[in-house]
Amino acid sequence: MESVERSSEISRLLHLLREQLERIGWEVSGTGRETSGMDPQGSLRAALEASRELLEGLQARVQREQALLAHMLDPHLRAYLIQHSDPWVEGGVRREITVLFADLQGFSGLCDRLPLEDLVPLLNRYLRVAWEAIRGEGGVVDRFMGDAVLGWFNAPFDLPDHTYRALRAAWRMQQELALLHAMLPPEQRRRYRIGVHVGEAIMGPIGTPDYWTYTVVGSVANYARRLQEAAPPGQIMISRAVFERLRDRIEARALPVFPVRGGAQVVPVYRFLGFREGQP
Repeated sequence: MESVERSSEISRLLHLLREQLERIGWEVSGTGRETSGMDPQGSLRAALEASRELLEGLQARVQREQALLAHMLDPHLRAYLIQHSDPWVEGGVRREITVLFADLQGFSGLCDRLPLEDLVPLLNRYLRVAWEAIRGEGGVVDRFMGDAVLGWFNAPFDLPDHTYRALRAAWRMQQELALLHAMLPPEQRRRYRIGVHVGEAIMGPIGTPDYWTYTVVGSVANYARRLQEAAPPGQIMISRAVFERLRDRIEARALPVFPVRGGAQVVPVYRFLGFREGQP
């Protein structure tokens, strides 16, 4: 099988364009390899026309690939990576972030009952709710993992009041589901379980120089997932750190029996109930 690098259409077009530009350089400098009887001006015009066609083909190819890849990375991350030409060399960046982890309750059961052709469009409708809520509050959608969603706030760019925004995104997800459910039969209605936590993480390329993803690593993401796993369907569970930061702006109920993995210690967590009057 031909390697990806050798078969790249962009690489092929660049190679041909380079050849034509070299030919033009020869003609202009008078060092071209003219054949007896050949019109130099005609040869130059032909080379210029060939270069123009190659450039148009290259532009079209780049635009097609950009359009495809643009939908495979969050716009915030795409803008950040464009500004940093070699993020692998730069390594990770330590930042405080708020993580939102969400998972659809009981979606695995639908996988056993619905035809695959119906399952994917339905899943995409649920994921769109999460995407629009997180992006609407300035967050980054890191990835979709089946019916689960990982989002974060305050990276790669500064986002004031990021913890509040993350919680507002989680709340919006739950509210928007009611609109979606109104268009679905009862057997297809599922609710998100959501966990929200704030803490420090390392943001950077994870993988190898040949294949990597730009993501966050740290206990903050793991803890948000554990909160999500403990949340009842349709509920939002927040950590003590989130509650302490927003206690004057939200209503929450303490659930002080949450075990910390790796030890006997328990810490209080909170079930988010809503925003206080006057909060946007």
